Amino acid sequence: MVVKEVNSRTAKVGDRFKLRVNAPVSVDGVAIIPIGAPAWGEIISVGASGSAGGGGRLGARLLNVETRWGPLPLSGTRGTEGSSNTAGVVLGVLGFGLLGLLNKGGNATLKAGDIFKGYIAEGEAPASAPLTIQS
Repeated sequence: MVVKEVNSRTAKVGDRFKLRVNAPVSVDGVAIIPIGAPAWGEIISVGASGSAGGGGRLGARLLNVETRWGPLPLSGTRGTEGSSNTAGVVLGVLGFGLLGLLNKGGNATLKAGDIFKGYIAEGEAPASAPLTIQS
């Protein structure tokens, strides 16, 4: 789950953002990643909202989730687009002539609370629970 809003107006390719696990992850009935575990994502593409009503674009990928045994690589991507502003451009052109073409569309946004589905990266196996030695 996205912790803090990320948008195409301020984000840059390579920016990292924080996520948190919103459901426990279990292997063979043993919870290995609890609810609330921190995870990280990275911005992989940004397209700013443009003139003539074009909406912004934003692409992101998952990097890893923090576990008791260290970071576990994840895979998963998500993209979003901002709303276009065609009606605003048309009204702007009618009211202000060619200056109406300067109206921009909406920014693309990953909102706080948005769910970002991820998977354990291919080739990675979750660590088993540490062994407990009893004497």
